[in-house]
Amino acid sequence: MLPVMVYPMSFSDSALVSRIERTVCHQRLFRPGDTLVVAFSGGADSSALLDILSRLPGYNLNLIAAHLNHCLRGVESDADEDFCREVASRYKILFEAQRIDIKGMASDLRLNLEDAGRRARIEFLDEINRKYQGAAVVLAHHADDQAETVLMRLLRGSGMTGLSGMTHRNARGYVRPLLEISRSEIEQYLHCCGLKWREDASNSDIVYVRNRIRHQLLPLLEEYNPAIRSCLAATASILDGDETLLREMTEQAYSDLFRREKGSCVCSVAQLGLLNPALQRRLLRRAFKQLAENLEGVSQRHIDAIGDMIVSERPNSRLMLPHGVMAVREYDRFALTYADDNMVENDGELLITEPGCYHLPQGGYLTVALCGTTTFPVHPDCAYFDLDKTPLPWLVRTFRPGDRIIPFGMNGRKKVKNIYVDRKIPLSRRSRIPLLFCGENLIWIVGVCASELSRIDTSSAVPVQLTWHA
Repeated sequence: MLPVMVYPMSFSDSALVSRIERTVCHQRLFRPGDTLVVAFSGGADSSALLDILSRLPGYNLNLIAAHLNHCLRGVESDADEDFCREVASRYKILFEAQRIDIKGMASDLRLNLEDAGRRARIEFLDEINRKYQGAAVVLAHHADDQAETVLMRLLRGSGMTGLSGMTHRNARGYVRPLLEISRSEIEQYLHCCGLKWREDASNSDIVYVRNRIRHQLLPLLEEYNPAIRSCLAATASILDGDETLLREMTEQAYSDLFRREKGSCVCSVAQLGLLNPALQRRLLRRAFKQLAENLEGVSQRHIDAIGDMIVSERPNSRLMLPHGVMAVREYDRFALTYADDNMVENDGELLITEPGCYHLPQGGYLTVALCGTTTFPVHPDCAYFDLDKTPLPWLVRTFRPGDRIIPFGMNGRKKVKNIYVDRKIPLSRRSRIPLLFCGENLIWIVGVCASELSRIDTSSAVPVQLTWHA
């Protein structure tokens, strides 16, 4: 096999390697002797990356070249794989390759080719990294890629998190040591070192958004500012620093304000309302991610809707969100929780025809027993009726808009909803509270309020006691 370093480096090449070494050290991307999985397509960027990693003085890295054959260009894709295998052999490093039908995958998952390819690459690289217990996966993204990414996200609509672009290290442990190096510097390095690479014709296909930005939009912007690529990359770097600071502030606020309660993220509405709106939005996204583990499908529209809920004069409200998560406001209590059957109105009905024990559709049970006593202790879970005044059968169901009751001790009817509001009963409980009807008359909001029709006096002939067991 040929030795790795066939061509001596010029002063400029050595300076480039030194710059990258400083980036590795400053960003703490990896350490000497680490095992690294290098995403190796055979293109200019990854070819330069592989060579530079092999040259880093004093690092003596254990490199694995990982190549994913997308099977999109027939024999050209196979030739790319053969080239990468040959290069890995020349560098005397391990080579891992996998073939996958990206077009078929995209069709099966209803994705575009770019998204399907990205998912396949992540799965493949993660698998190889686990296999070799690597310290990191190394990607060849550079400053021009950063400029394209920022523009692409700006065109799609993004906040600071998106506009801060790619980071030197992402949440998956992927690192990008070339992020401050331009494409022209990379190509100059390859030429000076006499290194070969493969050109992917699809990189010129303007059907892809990124390629249109690269070949059409950026050249146009360069007419206004020849340094637009470096300016965009520098802006992303500045925003990344600001993003790091805001992320730390968000983590501190989350620790101070939110608590976990039985699988829910809970905090005070009043405390949330006092926050700067920008910090509030970040905090809500942080809480959602804590619960659902990711933010896929969560848009600014969802976050703004939660913000509206927090400042609304309505003390009780609910909002369905992606991943089956529900935002719930109950007076001063705000929670992000998973919606379940208990949060959905249950219209199950039950007919009570005689004394006995009745299990209710909403959960719990009612016991109906004849009373042989003349004393009737007061308890919220008990109610008393005269069967002469309120004859069986009775119907049990849950709340419906327009339901009214004549509360005990009053003459006029009152909306059940207003009673719930007056008693500060959380919205999540209201749909589970049984209502007891005799004909058209509501005679008991179980555990909350009995009707005037429940009044027992000396003329009551057949009193019964109802007891609610939640």
